[in-house]
Amino acid sequence: MKKYRCIICGYIYDETKEKIKFEDLPDDWTCPLCGSPKSAFEEVIEEPQKEEESIEEKQEIEEDLRSLTNEEITYICSNLAKACEKEYKEEEQSLFTELAKYFEEKTKEEASSLEELKIENEKDRKELESAMKIADINSDRGAKRVLTWATKTSNMMKLILENYDKKGLDYIKNTKIWVCDICGFIYIGEEPPKVCPVCKVPSFKILEVK
Repeated sequence: MKKYRCIICGYIYDETKEKIKFEDLPDDWTCPLCGSPKSAFEEVIEEPQKEEESIEEKQEIEEDLRSLTNEEITYICSNLAKACEKEYKEEEQSLFTELAKYFEEKTKEEASSLEELKIENEKDRKELESAMKIADINSDRGAKRVLTWATKTSNMMKLILENYDKKGLDYIKNTKIWVCDICGFIYIGEEPPKVCPVCKVPSFKILEVK
């Protein structure tokens, strides 16, 4: 049995779990996460697992090596401050308390910026929906094509913000971000798709964000 990955949002279709082969799905089947067509999926080629290192062990190692989030640092510093208080180490307690407050503010700043982006994204999506209705009324095929591209990239941005909200910086850590120079399609991964799934231009038009 095989697995297939959506090149838009990363959703994995596992034939073993779904009990239906991917090739047997109807042509109008779409990704349950982002609504991308069946053609936006590619087969996942899994490397053979090393005998000396299980998947669970690898995940534990990656978890140990990852950077701490601002929220986690806040929690650690707060607990260290309490420990210093119990041992009557006033100077150390003061320093850890100060650090805890600093990273707590950083956590709030991240949350605030994320909410602002979500609000702007929702506003853009509503404006695009209104513009599409006007294009339909006027039978403007050119405008509809551009608006379709913009809607897809706006939906992609919505998914990215939701994933970032859940995973934080770990979502984009140790990977690359790509943006299509033609339609604005956003992709997170080591290599861009061979063809932009939105406007169909080749990969050399999908540029890495530095």
